[in-house]
Amino acid sequence: MRRKAFLNGALAVLVFLMGCAHPTPSTPLPDTGTFKTVKVHERVYALVGELGQRSPSNLGNNMTAGFIIGDDGVVVIDTSGSRAGAEVMVKAIRAVTDKPIRWAVNTGGQDHRWLGNDYFRSVQGARIIAAEEGLKDQRARGFQQMEMACRNIGEAGFAGTKEVHADTTFKGRHRLDVKGVQVELIYTGGAHTGGDLWVWLPAERIVFAGDSVFAERLLGIQPGLGFQWIAALERLRDELKPVTVIPGHGNVTTLDKALKDSLGYLLMLRDGSRKLIVDGAFDPVEVAEKLDQSAFSYLANFDDKRFRGQNAVRMAEEVFALQR
Repeated sequence: MRRKAFLNGALAVLVFLMGCAHPTPSTPLPDTGTFKTVKVHERVYALVGELGQRSPSNLGNNMTAGFIIGDDGVVVIDTSGSRAGAEVMVKAIRAVTDKPIRWAVNTGGQDHRWLGNDYFRSVQGARIIAAEEGLKDQRARGFQQMEMACRNIGEAGFAGTKEVHADTTFKGRHRLDVKGVQVELIYTGGAHTGGDLWVWLPAERIVFAGDSVFAERLLGIQPGLGFQWIAALERLRDELKPVTVIPGHGNVTTLDKALKDSLGYLLMLRDGSRKLIVDGAFDPVEVAEKLDQSAFSYLANFDDKRFRGQNAVRMAEEVFALQR
């Protein structure tokens, strides 16, 4: 068994290297106009990416990121899903400011939050910061995410991307030493991924919510994180009370809209699962088959029946575990 597991692991490494290692950063790339730059405040900008899947055309930048301009430098929120995608981010930043990029925050452990770390550290000289749980997630899923991103983006677009983790971590809350603007990092306790954090600007009441908020797009639940995600968003609503939310996916929005698309969806899954179980549903699969999610059919990617069914199964698993 050990020999078989070793051979399977070696084969996976070989397949990954064959698929991604040969191209060089000089390989011609597709059109890289992957972001819409949105001025949110005098110092705050959102970089709004596509709502669909990672692809060769978006270089893994199918998310919303952004940056904050301090008196002494720039804070980048998330570093892209590839080295080429990180270069696109810097071009967008340089269209606004020429101040040095001193900090890069990974708001979570999902690939497009951190696979551009190498470029921001080695080329831009930025310090890379994540929550402790975010770093654990990067280490645990790094190889898997590199392999997946390479498949989705393609060899040319993924060329030169390296697995580089955050070099600074924190628990709970951490204030960045940025002149001219107060920037606080707050660990969510877990949401879309176990290491999700918020970038909070208390004076402006603006939050970069990372993957804790999906606006206009159907979110995806990872096993065991549904209830934690609900708790995180209730905390965002009741404690931070931001006026402006820069989501991890979608356009800059209000708190009400952010909660409708994310917390509203999660609560529908949780409460619907509870009712179906009380009514006699046998297991999470039966819950998923019977649960009506049509109230959220306006969200991008809702038509993916397998994806939304998986969300229902994962939430129902947590409900079943509590009711046994």
